Amino acid sequence: MKRIALFRIWIIVTMFARFIIRLYAFSRKQQQGVATTEEYEALMLKLAREYKRNALRLEGLLIKLGQFLSIRADLLPPAVLNELSELVDRVPTSGWEKSRAILEAEWGVPYTQVVKDVGIDAVASASIGEVYGATLLENGKRVAIKIQRPNIEKIIRTDFRAMRIVTSMLKRTSLAKSTDLDSLYRQMIFVIGDELNFQTELKNALYFKAKYADNRDIYIPDYHEHLCTNRVLTMDWVDARRITDLAFLKENGIDRSALAERLFTLAAEQLLFGGQFHADPHPGNVQIRADGTIILLDFGMVGQTTAQDMATIRNILQAFISLDYDSIVDGLEDLRFLLPTANKQNIRQALEKAVTFYLETDIDTVDTKLIEKVLQDIQLLVKNEPIQLPAEFAFFGRAASTLLGILQILDPKIDLFTLGKPIVIEWLEEDGTTLQNRYVKTGINYAKKLLNVPPLLDNYLKEPTRKRLSEQAMFQRTLESKELLHRQTFNAIVILLGLLVGLLGYIRPDEWLFWSGGVVSVLAYFNWRRLGRKIRHLARQDFRV
Repeated sequence: MKRIALFRIWIIVTMFARFIIRLYAFSRKQQQGVATTEEYEALMLKLAREYKRNALRLEGLLIKLGQFLSIRADLLPPAVLNELSELVDRVPTSGWEKSRAILEAEWGVPYTQVVKDVGIDAVASASIGEVYGATLLENGKRVAIKIQRPNIEKIIRTDFRAMRIVTSMLKRTSLAKSTDLDSLYRQMIFVIGDELNFQTELKNALYFKAKYADNRDIYIPDYHEHLCTNRVLTMDWVDARRITDLAFLKENGIDRSALAERLFTLAAEQLLFGGQFHADPHPGNVQIRADGTIILLDFGMVGQTTAQDMATIRNILQAFISLDYDSIVDGLEDLRFLLPTANKQNIRQALEKAVTFYLETDIDTVDTKLIEKVLQDIQLLVKNEPIQLPAEFAFFGRAASTLLGILQILDPKIDLFTLGKPIVIEWLEEDGTTLQNRYVKTGINYAKKLLNVPPLLDNYLKEPTRKRLSEQAMFQRTLESKELLHRQTFNAIVILLGLLVGLLGYIRPDEWLFWSGGVVSVLAYFNWRRLGRKIRHLARQDFRV
């Protein structure tokens, strides 16, 4: 059943619909002041268990999403994180016979002509592939063979369609205020699409292999390229444990604090200095050998930061030093955190209020009501203004938060500020500007403000930004117009299917089917109407450059 497209879509959409309804009902209780933290954690744990049960049942994209949520300590209670953490490298195996068929189809010969001593029990089983141990006949080397799961590409494509519906549902929640859901969805397709092609993973692995070729503290296995295909990867076997295996670290006399410092330096260099970074560094992919060498595995999900974005972030930090709030807001706009409709003046005022409060207030003696008032103002700003988290930074944040969780396990007392200071200084000076010159540059910026540039010249200087925004808006409108009719048709089909399932539940009788069908039909109907309004609005809208 799980391979049937309509069945998968139905289960995924109805599950998220129930989650949204339950969370909405709980938020109403919170507003009325009758909900407790314990009740919230109990509800989230119940939803996590249902999610895990369906993820292990359906596999595919739900596993990847669960792995992402399992490291978001900023969003979910500890009990929920523990529940979802079982989705990391604990996915049920498809079985050797199915994997063998894929292996032989990719190699074009019986596997016994290439390897021997194959362990028919997978040593690791994840959402995209499974890993088996074997010995190469050509040289006697022990290797790990990663084989793509059967029909996984078809399953993932189906799940994307389901998540498209879920994304439409989430747009009607408060989450849409802080996240560009459409952009995040497109980025998810791009990144996971790359994961489905093992040749892309091979290319990424060779990039990092070359990057750390002279670093004895880091090891990346050698890949046997002639035995790598779109669905099979063959690499040297590595005897190692998860980097969070504290008993293993103690047994081999590995200093946890020193290890945490090495891992922090490795992560900071990847994330700050541009280029590619490992976007899925959970403990299964970051391991440790008995001699203390850090092992990096699985490069299917790799993010990338551009030099331009890093330079913009440096300029924002410089603006913070000089309290140049206009430049801060402009930098956030350049990084795509602000939509064109954002009220930049409101955002500037909120930033100035928060920073001034921090700099001028003695936290030890401040009135807690004043703190609450400032926080409420900032929360109101985020709620009312179109501030978003760009999709590319979501994966950057995922990598950073995952590594932060590992560091806290290795050394709960780690001082990130002290460790990060020399790296951040080096990063700030990467463009050739020393900190001393940076302060001089800040003074020049103040001088420019005193000159009071005429509005006409100021508008001229900003014209490239307007042109870029116009081009982006035109491109977005074209994409939206093409997509809306397709999505409205799909919602009509979902309405019909929901009614049929609800009718089936009424006849059987089966209360779960009846209510699930009804809920999905109602949600799809309202989404269908909303799409219709958007289509009519686009048809009447005059586009202005």
